[in-house]
Amino acid sequence: MTPPLRLEPDRVVSTVCPYCGVGCRVDLYVKNERVYRVMAHGGPPNYGALCVKGRFGLGFLHHPDRLTTPLIRRRKGGELEPVGWREALDFAAERLAWVAAKHGPDSLYFISSAKATNEANYLMQKLARAAVGTHNVDHCARLCHSSSTAALSRSLGSAAMSNTIEEIPLSDVILVTGSNTVETHPVIGAMIKKAARNGAYLIVADPRRVGLAESAHLWLRLKPGSDPVLFGAMARWLVESGHYDRAFVEERAEGFDEWWASVREYTLEFAESATGVPAEKIRAAAERYAAAGAAAIYWAMGITQHSHGVANVQALVNLAVLAGQLGKPGSGLNPLRGQNNVQGAGDMGALPNVYPGYQPTANAAVRERWGRLWGTPQPETAGITMTEALESIGRPGGVRAVYLMGEDPVTSEPYQEHVRAALAQLDFLVVQDILKNETYPYADVVLPAASFAEKNGTFTNTDRRVQLLRPVFEPPGRARPDVWILARMGTRLARLLNRGSAASWEYPNAAAVWEEVRRAAPEMFGGISHARLEHENLRWPCASESSPGVSVLFTDGFATPSGRARLLPAPWNPPAEQPGGEYPLLLSTGRVLYHWHGGALSRRSALSEAYPTLKVEVNPADAERYGVRDGAAVWLVSRRGRIRAVAWVTERAPEGVVFAPIHFAEEAANRLTNNAYDPVSKIPEYKAAAVRLEPA
Repeated sequence: MTPPLRLEPDRVVSTVCPYCGVGCRVDLYVKNERVYRVMAHGGPPNYGALCVKGRFGLGFLHHPDRLTTPLIRRRKGGELEPVGWREALDFAAERLAWVAAKHGPDSLYFISSAKATNEANYLMQKLARAAVGTHNVDHCARLCHSSSTAALSRSLGSAAMSNTIEEIPLSDVILVTGSNTVETHPVIGAMIKKAARNGAYLIVADPRRVGLAESAHLWLRLKPGSDPVLFGAMARWLVESGHYDRAFVEERAEGFDEWWASVREYTLEFAESATGVPAEKIRAAAERYAAAGAAAIYWAMGITQHSHGVANVQALVNLAVLAGQLGKPGSGLNPLRGQNNVQGAGDMGALPNVYPGYQPTANAAVRERWGRLWGTPQPETAGITMTEALESIGRPGGVRAVYLMGEDPVTSEPYQEHVRAALAQLDFLVVQDILKNETYPYADVVLPAASFAEKNGTFTNTDRRVQLLRPVFEPPGRARPDVWILARMGTRLARLLNRGSAASWEYPNAAAVWEEVRRAAPEMFGGISHARLEHENLRWPCASESSPGVSVLFTDGFATPSGRARLLPAPWNPPAEQPGGEYPLLLSTGRVLYHWHGGALSRRSALSEAYPTLKVEVNPADAERYGVRDGAAVWLVSRRGRIRAVAWVTERAPEGVVFAPIHFAEEAANRLTNNAYDPVSKIPEYKAAAVRLEPA
């Protein structure tokens, strides 16, 4: 048999993977204007490693569902019809301006994107604040790590990973909680497993038997929602037994007395009762963590996506401060960011309470500074979060028009039918995206965007590394890069609403937008340029062009007003919805190795064949109790809806808990989830909803 010929590429382009926050460098092999092979680039942050999504998940680039022509709906109930760019942009801008003029600028809402570049996110928040005059801008970090942002910001003054991926081998102890790292961040998961093989002591705290639990020296299988008790009890034991870092706390922390009063009842015995973890295991975890020369904590949405997610993260912050595990290599507090540029979207100010560089909108001097930069006064009224905005639609004084870039709230928001009803009430909806999705049918204007492989710009990965994208193709059809679209929309809205100069929206390319970012937030980004990124690895903060950026944060102090870390109470409250009666099981949602978020990208690739249907994890005891067989069809039912799935009977799920992935829009797990929100971060509670199982 003749062996197949080896394809010789027309070109190989090095760029950044569009999936998770690891930010893997990839080399795309192109033949006849199609990607036919993806290889890992040899350098940081992935050092030649690549997961299945990065290697086989780029089929969406060539999928027939790509949006390639601007579309407008001239009247409600009418059909979307193709038009040219000028007509589409004029139509959208005129109607957005009409809503703003009639109902006020806060009747508009701008949803930015963790899949878009830093430059696009910067322009989206500028569109809201400069061209319209509202702080109503947010992005999907609200749904994944807003709890981390809130807790880290108020306690440490910075809402990012304090350390780096490269430091994983330097840790003596690694604590991973609320993260199925092996499947959701596989490259980091592999690094942690390797560190454990090489001598690091691995502690995993998770209700599910996730992949890292198999490699753990100590697995703490806690009850869902009991995280503050577990970590509060560990911290309390450190103080009570004298194992905490007294010198670090006295010199570099504040709020000890208030915190100590809040954990008086969190004895090991109480924690065992509340969490289900034996007291001796809790003590052993605390002792190992505190005694380490360098101990790092990693977490993801299993910690944050709760109606008290801020308290969950705060408990981790308190533990790290008390043990003195901050400000040194191999230690720290390290939230694992979900989407490829969720860190960058926050850095660029795509949040209702901060400008780029996390400069607070509540500060009058900050507002005045940005008003001078953009040549237009800045709004004094505070913005609202994305979850609050969607809840407000249809109410007096609520949001009436939405500009949506690169997100799909019908799939990603909790209580899906509630979201559909809200979108149907909008006066006007602009959807800017690369593919059709579940929100697309509600659009009045569709603006086709370029994918990561068709534009310039930068992404910022989970450990603050800013990386340069390089275009591989021209955008398909009449699609255009987000920066191109937003700059032209800004010109129109600024003119229609008489806010600033249209000239301030003239950007010849993404590099010109980044130069404005550097000027606007020099302490974070002043030393990072597109030119340097062509040949250097840089992360923020990087104030000087002679600096590679700072790897380890908090070596000399914290970014709080006092320069000290703040210990704060982390009260325990159970999930908003408890199982019982007709709904005896607790549903938790999340991701699997082969897919990503709503599945818009991964399910339009070869990965769809590897994991084609929705599977729900069911503990064997629950399967027997409810008459469910492995591989059989089941209904999963909550107070808000029902979905059909295939049962996977496995001890990965604890008794009383079922787990469903979020990737299947036709059987969306978020049809079932509860729209209960954390009171501080306004994140929805995706990890706890009462359900029942029925054989289908």
